[in-house]
Amino acid sequence: MATNKKKNGPLGTIIFMVLFAAVVIGIYFAITRGKNTDTKEIPAETSEADALIKKDLDWEYPATPREVLKLYCRITKCLYNDDLTDEQIKKLVSQVRNLYSFDLLENNAEDEQIAFIKGDRVEYKKDKKTIFSFAIDSASNIEYIDTKAGKTALIKMYFTLKAGANMDRSFEEFSLIQQDDGKWKIAAWRQSENETAIDEAD
Repeated sequence: MATNKKKNGPLGTIIFMVLFAAVVIGIYFAITRGKNTDTKEIPAETSEADALIKKDLDWEYPATPREVLKLYCRITKCLYNDDLTDEQIKKLVSQVRNLYSFDLLENNAEDEQIAFIKGDRVEYKKDKKTIFSFAIDSASNIEYIDTKAGKTALIKMYFTLKAGANMDRSFEEFSLIQQDDGKWKIAAWRQSENETAIDEAD
């Protein structure tokens, strides 16, 4: 019996050590996995450009002319102010074109629009100019008229432009046409010489 104990002693020790090591390794991986899971659960901060690009306009298209114009202004501000890659510029232009009427799309080739915006971005950077903010007239001030093209909404707005310490406003008038599916699309816009008051009540 004494001889058997001497033989089994080292073997028992080895088995114990192996089991102990397995438990330690298991605990280590469990802790590591928990840390990785916690890290993945922290959402990355989404930029305005990414938020606008990811917006699914097939499912969440703006319901009113004013909301359409508000989204247009957000995209425009992002295009002229933010540091963007060529791919982001292309995707943002694609998003803004989703707000255009068929006729406006026909008369504005996408590649030409992208080239124009890139040129404007260079000029803005050179002049240290940014779109500081924008203001859109209230829903109660929108003028609705019936035209041959369909129901049309006329809206006034302005961009506030900042160049160094100087601030200026660019007033514009937009016309939006309601499609057969009920969606409002931008049909045209022009700069306005009349610096009329904009009511941002709603």
